[in-house]
Amino acid sequence: MSHFIIESAILQEAEIKKQEPGKAIFRMTMQTVDEVNQNKRIYPKDAITEALKECEGRMKSRAFLGELDHPIPTGNSFDEVRQTTVLLKEVSHLIRDYDIRGNRLVGELETTSTPNGGRLLGLLKDKCGIGLSMRGMAELERRNDGINVVKKPLLVITYDSVSTPSHSEATVDFNEMTFESYNVLLENSGSQTICTPDGRCYLSNYFDKLVENKMIKFFKRWV
Repeated sequence: MSHFIIESAILQEAEIKKQEPGKAIFRMTMQTVDEVNQNKRIYPKDAITEALKECEGRMKSRAFLGELDHPIPTGNSFDEVRQTTVLLKEVSHLIRDYDIRGNRLVGELETTSTPNGGRLLGLLKDKCGIGLSMRGMAELERRNDGINVVKKPLLVITYDSVSTPSHSEATVDFNEMTFESYNVLLENSGSQTICTPDGRCYLSNYFDKLVENKMIKFFKRWV
């Protein structure tokens, strides 16, 4: 089996003109527990703790995905299925980890390399006050004062990115955010880019060197 090899000397010849943020990794309050939110609901700490335990497998496999905005109800028979489903084409972020600090559920999130992930990244770069809001399923126990208490078992479907979260504290903390950057190689008048069928692109000067040393294939054969 042939392996693609890049010699360090070739990498050092490429000039990095600028860096662009490629994704955001951040920690933020996802919701609060044991207190009334703006929807007049209380999420007991033990209900949230048990529900998030069930989500740890999805976190470890990078499958605890969230959308950009909640799905909008349309009033048809498919609404229930849509509300309980995370559509891959709508994904903007994933939840990597969590912990509970006092009455706050704090999550570690990462924007995804999707169109909606790019939109969320742009909003974060502009320091917009993005929040999170949970989608889940559980029975509610209504108290005499009109407050609904979420009962166990609680099924957490996801936490979506929203502009107006039901938990006022569930907004981005820009002090706990980092941006991962990727390098941008800018072409000049004497430099062109050559791309191979597998999607890799090289500056023309270095493409010739790679071909000469049989370090890359072109059209499934050595050139």
